[in-house]
Amino acid sequence: MEFHRQKKQTPSVPILPLIDILVILLIFFVVTTQFKKKRHTLKIDLPTVSALPTEIEVKENSVIAISKEGKFVLNAVRVERDQLLTYLQAYQEIKPDARFELEQDEGAAEKDELFVLETLTQAGFKYISKRVRLRGDDSDSDEGQ
Repeated sequence: MEFHRQKKQTPSVPILPLIDILVILLIFFVVTTQFKKKRHTLKIDLPTVSALPTEIEVKENSVIAISKEGKFVLNAVRVERDQLLTYLQAYQEIKPDARFELEQDEGAAEKDELFVLETLTQAGFKYISKRVRLRGDDSDSDEGQ
């Protein structure tokens, strides 16, 4: 007497559902990727310091860049010296709690830095920091971006 035995299926991995999942993950990563934004349009060599403690700050700051020639850039928009206060007052109405980061070229005049600091204070901004390059930090990843 012959009994009918069912054939055992060989274990296999379903490839098509894995491809679907891979495509969904790829689309997710493409959509959620944030690319680095261009911060300013001036070529600036930051001054170097070695004795300052550093902190990593996650908040995105507004940036004012000062070139050697005394030109100003507010968040990638060139602003003339006599119009800086007007621009900052308008910006203060839009973002009253904005934090500013001052990027000054190494050869820029101190009077330009003081002018920007005074103008920021007149416009009503309280949180102002200065961006510098730490000694031994040769990476130019943030400069010119």
